[in-house]
Amino acid sequence: MIKFYSIFLVLLVLVPGAVMAGNDVPFEKQRIALEELKNNVSKEVFVKWNKKKGIAKYVSGRLTTPSDLSAEELSKAFIAQYRVLFGINDCDKELELIPSDITLKASFIHYKQKRNGLDVVGGKITVRLNDGIVTTVANSFEPHISIKTTPEISPENAMEIARAAVEIQDNETKVSLLVFPWEDKHYLTYRVDFCFHSGQKPTKYRVYVDAITGDIILVENRIMHEGASLGSGIGVDGALKIFDTYERGGIFFLGNLPIPQSEITIKTYDAHNTENLPGSIVRDDDNTWEDPAGIDAHFYGNVVFDFYRDNFGNFSWFSKSGFKQSGGLVSSVHYGVNFENAFWEGRQMVYGDGDKLFRPFSGALDVVAHEITHGITEAINDLLYCSEPGALNESWSDIMGMFVSISYGDDLPYWSAEEIIKIDETSGFEAFYALRRMDDPPFRTDAFPDNDYDSSDPLNSWGQPEHTSEQYFARCFPWTDNGGVHVNSGIPNKAAYLITLDIGSEKAQEIYYYAMFYLSTLSLFQDARDAVEQSTIDLFGVGPELTSVQNAFDAVGIGP
Repeated sequence: MIKFYSIFLVLLVLVPGAVMAGNDVPFEKQRIALEELKNNVSKEVFVKWNKKKGIAKYVSGRLTTPSDLSAEELSKAFIAQYRVLFGINDCDKELELIPSDITLKASFIHYKQKRNGLDVVGGKITVRLNDGIVTTVANSFEPHISIKTTPEISPENAMEIARAAVEIQDNETKVSLLVFPWEDKHYLTYRVDFCFHSGQKPTKYRVYVDAITGDIILVENRIMHEGASLGSGIGVDGALKIFDTYERGGIFFLGNLPIPQSEITIKTYDAHNTENLPGSIVRDDDNTWEDPAGIDAHFYGNVVFDFYRDNFGNFSWFSKSGFKQSGGLVSSVHYGVNFENAFWEGRQMVYGDGDKLFRPFSGALDVVAHEITHGITEAINDLLYCSEPGALNESWSDIMGMFVSISYGDDLPYWSAEEIIKIDETSGFEAFYALRRMDDPPFRTDAFPDNDYDSSDPLNSWGQPEHTSEQYFARCFPWTDNGGVHVNSGIPNKAAYLITLDIGSEKAQEIYYYAMFYLSTLSLFQDARDAVEQSTIDLFGVGPELTSVQNAFDAVGIGP
């Protein structure tokens, strides 16, 4: 879905290790470890501390000397040697290597946290290496877990509790026992994952059930709303589009052969106004296409994947993504009847035709980029689709959609879905001319007060907050916009706009793309600032770009 708690700010200090006073370090044993690191390699070590948890959140600089060890071996050895900085007692028991990301700029080696053999949701350490040298460690480890890890209710009981909560009697559920840090507490939980259910309100529920008490902790709906030949056709906007297709036996199909140097094919299907996915692949007799929604889904899908490939060099996340399950980018148009939305289903893109408010959703490039980015975010950091993590999930989709629009030459790249808005053509509704504005989330700079953000009625406002002083707080349920994921995304969106305006989109898009690898499932707004700051340091050092990032987050109330 495209449109439509307390915020926890961790005290962090970024200071060069060479001038760091001992009392800036939470514990004496960490001061000793940090001095050892500086003496072994370089005095220029930057540390950002999470003083509440008593651990280093980021350590960066030239952290190791050249080595013949593999990236995995070197990262593991470094973490083990300096584990006291990160709150780790036993690397072998508490960390598990998970698939890495090899990009043009660096290698990112990831570890997930374990507690007595159970996954800790959001517990993650990422090691960045350049040319065989460790340059950054990003730490989302939970160091003070004291709960017992033996459940008091059965998986079957948890499943029934979850089914009752979402009113779905689904036999195909997956139940996992894990440790869940949420709102400053740790829970032993069963996570119950439901299959995708189609309908006018598509769902793919994930329910967290307390494994001790049987209480519902939260309900998450993971539907995240929003031979080669050349074919041509008119898109939703009335413009001619030219795009790759392929031919078999004299019939042309709305798909293309794998993108060079990747496994990715792009195929577009027609759901024929049903809720059966994916439907049938769109086909044509003469390669001159007449379905504007299908044309744009296919054409813009190629534009988005070209953007990711051309700017970031690879699809390191592909093998971990739902795209891999579908063999590439699969899109379905004409979902349902008058369906006013678009969404990422977990394996494919789905676009409705719109009704009273919108034209077909595939007709807006930023909407296509937004939804595809949900699939990429899910593969890289799997941000929880609730509260602040969910708002970041939405925000990153908006932000990357903005960058795609700038790259494509959109006249209004800071506006979202303005190409498919229909409501503004109705007398009395002229105020509703764009779905969102990155430059003005509350819509307060125009002449239409009807669409302004109202903090007293956030779920019924067209605009969004642009500062944490107007942030919406609610428990995470589907009827609260999953704790405000679409409402509160305006806050980090405005920061990204300010950064882009100041340093330019080429630098900003690199910063935001590589920051994705530092986020974890439960990242909050403060964590987003830290990740963007660290990505900036990685790419451009401590200079004007970092100042721009810091000023932008300060401006929206996400402080250091």
